[in-house]
Amino acid sequence: MNEHDDIDVIRSLLASHLADGKKTSLYELVKWLQQPEQSIFNDEALKDSLLLFRCNFLIMHALYRLRLQWRSEQLGELLISALHIQLAPGLAATTEQSDNTELEQADPLQVYYLDLNNLSTSREEVELLLEQFWKQMRRPDYSQHQDDDLTALELSPPVTAKQIRQQYRRLAMQHHPDRGGDSLRFRQINAAYQRLKQASFIA
Repeated sequence: MNEHDDIDVIRSLLASHLADGKKTSLYELVKWLQQPEQSIFNDEALKDSLLLFRCNFLIMHALYRLRLQWRSEQLGELLISALHIQLAPGLAATTEQSDNTELEQADPLQVYYLDLNNLSTSREEVELLLEQFWKQMRRPDYSQHQDDDLTALELSPPVTAKQIRQQYRRLAMQHHPDRGGDSLRFRQINAAYQRLKQASFIA
């Protein structure tokens, strides 16, 4: 079989697996497709980053094709996210919503996963995507709270990292519950200081 035949097999299997409206996740679908009854992916599929990327891509591609098919057949809306994949019959798309161009504009992930050229993403590119993902997971973007956090510390820009640290220590000591201070105010001060640190505002 060629690549497109393999994708059609995956789509057919997923259609039969999801048609009854059961809720599942992307990880569970990978594991299900690894089982002997399906034998689509081997046991190494989850152990190598490039193989895992391609397994996930093929599943997502098949899911988005299935979504378009079920929309056109008015069977319902296929909800697609990493943790929640489910056919919702009550959310059937209207005829006006079935135009492919409108659907693609509404869902950039659909555009990405329907483009089979993205399946050829290199190992280096996959590793870079993973690295960027973990950086985002480790460090949320707190920069949008900067002004509010400085206000919580009774400061206003421009201000140096040294001034922030000194003000934090002063306010934390003043409002510490063990010194008879307000515990809520103490938590606000601490949270503001930690966010400023996470946003790299303080070295």
